[in-house]
Amino acid sequence: MKYVYLARWVKDYRDFSASIEKIWLDGNTLHIALFKSGSLIVLLSPSDSFIYHDLQDVMPKEATELWADLRKSHIEGITIKEDDRIVTINLKNKDIYGEEKNYHLICELMPPKPNVILQKVDSGLVRDAIFKYSLADNPMRMVMVNQPYFPPKTSFTPDPEALPLDSSGKPISDINDYFAKRHLQILRPQDKKNDIEQKLKVLNKELKRLQKKLRLQKEDLENAEKVEFYHACAEAIKPNMHLIKSGQKSLTVTNYLDPELNEIKVPLQGDKSPHQNLSYYIKKYKKAKNGLAIIQVNIRRTEEEISALEKLIQRLSAGEDLDLDISKKSNGATQRINPANRILQYRYSDDWYIYIGRKAKENDFVTTKLGKPQDWWFHSRIYRGAHVLLRNLKKKNVPDELIEICCSLAAWYSQAKFSVNVPVDYTQIRYVRKPKGSPAGFVTYTNYKTAFANPKDLRSIKRDFEHD
Repeated sequence: MKYVYLARWVKDYRDFSASIEKIWLDGNTLHIALFKSGSLIVLLSPSDSFIYHDLQDVMPKEATELWADLRKSHIEGITIKEDDRIVTINLKNKDIYGEEKNYHLICELMPPKPNVILQKVDSGLVRDAIFKYSLADNPMRMVMVNQPYFPPKTSFTPDPEALPLDSSGKPISDINDYFAKRHLQILRPQDKKNDIEQKLKVLNKELKRLQKKLRLQKEDLENAEKVEFYHACAEAIKPNMHLIKSGQKSLTVTNYLDPELNEIKVPLQGDKSPHQNLSYYIKKYKKAKNGLAIIQVNIRRTEEEISALEKLIQRLSAGEDLDLDISKKSNGATQRINPANRILQYRYSDDWYIYIGRKAKENDFVTTKLGKPQDWWFHSRIYRGAHVLLRNLKKKNVPDELIEICCSLAAWYSQAKFSVNVPVDYTQIRYVRKPKGSPAGFVTYTNYKTAFANPKDLRSIKRDFEHD
């Protein structure tokens, strides 16, 4: 979003005053629900980020609440940084002791990685952020809890002061209404459409590559199935090279590998010598003999890849937004869609899935690739063990029963599987970070709780659940 548009909105809302009822996150949108005053909406889209006031906003049941202790905090004005698209909401809050606390809710609305950071005013330290990273992740600056907040250094220059215009070139009379319409009518469906189109583009390109690969494999198979013919040709040429003349196109002699000793017509390359023709068939025979079984296996694998890819393309074309990794090159469709299927998992319900990484690489995949911010992460404290991920597919509040189950699984799939009262830490994925360059399976985490669980394996969990 252009700086002048944001500055115009802040000018209209610089003296805004309201009390916070709740703050919740829904995908890439932060909702600051206000008592009897709608919500402040912060869109954190990589393509276009901005803030606006929505009087009709309704909180969905599956939303994830953030910073519950900020309930009843009072908003006392909104400002914008003079040289960049950083909007600050000033908050005044009283803690349980009645002591006054001041916070800044800093909305960094710059592409491609917008962020919202909660800063303590008295100390200038970061209390929390939607996206946190260290100097290992970003050498330019860190955003970490209990570390000083520094705004990003960019070469951005604000637009010259000018009246914002709409798509028809007319002055925008209500910038807030413009933002609201842009978010609800354009950005949400367009972001999803663009995302699906990008995935389709990548998958269709991969499908063409696999189809070409299959054609070549089938050509190799046809050649490999001629293994006995190549052998017979080599054996026919070997004792009859003296009969081959320059430019000769074929040689008809006895087939020494035929029990009936029938004749065989051997195609020749007229521009090559008898020895070169013999070497040609020997090489063809060896390659066909060694490659026949391998080619058949490779063809079967490629056909499975194509089938899986065609199903994905069909689902995307129907408008289903699939969670696919298209950020890196892969050697096939199953490289993108099957890693999760190789992870030990349990479908607790339509809303909750449990994944268990039993190896270091599986732990990395479960935590850094499969997990989403609203999901829950479990790991045995002190002892080495599995990363247990509880997928929160509908963004609901996690039931105590599920926390107990996941803690028991994390205890079982650890070095403490034969102990009792095993300490297990758990937190949401948003608070789990993998330091850059760290070994497989290594992570750090904050904002966690610790439970003491008796180990229980997945088979027992399934049996108990089905019995209930």
